[in-house]
Amino acid sequence: MLKKLVLATGLLLGLPTIAYAAACDVPKTGFDNVYCFAKVYMDLDRQLNDNYTMLMKIVDPAKKQVLRDGQRSWIAMRDHACYATEGGSDSVNINCALSTTRARIQFLSDRLAECRGTGCNVSKLGRVTED
Repeated sequence: MLKKLVLATGLLLGLPTIAYAAACDVPKTGFDNVYCFAKVYMDLDRQLNDNYTMLMKIVDPAKKQVLRDGQRSWIAMRDHACYATEGGSDSVNINCALSTTRARIQFLSDRLAECRGTGCNVSKLGRVTED
């Protein structure tokens, strides 16, 4: 009986979250937008970290520092391009954050395929963008 009560309570407590998550299909308020953008960005950040971690595992030790420096430079570039402080308020341009993160995921994915295929090009590992 106690197990059923705990399970039912857990399901009921989880329902508002599930219902709220469904609101991302058609956000109705600014808060819906913030919630949904955060959800999307967290997924992109996970993909970014997964690609970076996989790449770090396959590059040799000398290239790891080049990749690490490139990643840190990309973070600084993203922050400079997408973050602003104005009138004592901090803001993040979410479209900028999403597009730059998607581009970096693709960049790291391309480097991963390159390293697994023809070998890692050290000059590309340290780049911030594909350019």
